[in-house]
Amino acid sequence: MNPLLAVYRPPSTDLPSLVRRADVGAAAWHALVRDRVVRPLWGDVGVVADLDDTAELRSAALADLVPRRGVVGRCSAAWVHTGRRPPSRVDVLVSSRTHRADPDPRRTSAEAALGADDIVRIGPLQVTTVQRTGTDVARWVPAARALVVLADLCSAGFDPRRALHDLDAMPGQRGVRGARATLRSL
Repeated sequence: MNPLLAVYRPPSTDLPSLVRRADVGAAAWHALVRDRVVRPLWGDVGVVADLDDTAELRSAALADLVPRRGVVGRCSAAWVHTGRRPPSRVDVLVSSRTHRADPDPRRTSAEAALGADDIVRIGPLQVTTVQRTGTDVARWVPAARALVVLADLCSAGFDPRRALHDLDAMPGQRGVRGARATLRSL
């Protein structure tokens, strides 16, 4: 473009990738969804319709419910990694012996011992790795549902054999026996 004409170029506007119902109001939200400008992503958060659904966007959709010290885990982390089966509530993990996240009907919180190799940053949040997510799902989610989520995670790189080996380092801990049975039936 001719540099002399650049002053007449309209300013570019950066539009958000995510739209939160609380930011635009109920009427505008429903109009945006109805007109297919926004696709619901999770809860009252939508993604601009012409964008691909990515792990970074799924992570950002949960950001308002995860405290700084929290890590997205279990079925919520599985959804962030795979995009399959959005959770009804966000699973937030915090370090053992620290203050759990304040109660919220859209969030559950639990204590967990997480090492640096158990966590990966995706978008604005820390999320358990695919491998740690699968091991936790096997331990803490009822078997019928866990098998479906674990099958999704296998396509994202989860290794059930490695998870069985990881469970050997957790003798006597809660959910380990059931996790072994779930992983073997996978």
